[in-house]
Amino acid sequence: MTEQDRPRFGGVDLVAVAFPEERIPDRVKEEIAAVVASGTVTLVDLVVVRRGNDGALTVIELEDLGDELDIDTIELPGGGLTGQEDIDEIAAGLPEGTSAIVLLFENTWARGFVQAANDADGVVLAHERIPGEVVNAVLDLAELDDDELAEVLDGAVDDSPQA
Repeated sequence: MTEQDRPRFGGVDLVAVAFPEERIPDRVKEEIAAVVASGTVTLVDLVVVRRGNDGALTVIELEDLGDELDIDTIELPGGGLTGQEDIDEIAAGLPEGTSAIVLLFENTWARGFVQAANDADGVVLAHERIPGEVVNAVLDLAELDDDELAEVLDGAVDDSPQA
């Protein structure tokens, strides 16, 4: 494959989500298929990591999942890019009888922006992923009036470890 034939990506994110059972929940599989089909993201790689009830670890690439994910028609332009070190780190934290799905994806909408920035000799000054839970918590706090906020903050101070 020549350099011109090789796929080019904007930024790629790695997201790993653990589940309390060995199978990936149907709703999660459906949502992955939907966002890929919509073109919102380009799925670059997908790996499922399972820790059986006997403690045995299984790592399964998308092409080996068969119809379990119902997205086996997706061609992964970067299949195999998920690093073994990442997989090992994720697997180390999995209790028996659980699984994790590891997704490597590109925010497809950003591809044109990244190209335009590169063409203009732009330099990335900052790029930070803020978890949804954090954003939502900040928004919830912003909705509080001063008395409610003071109450929440007092509770946080009361719950903090003492030196």
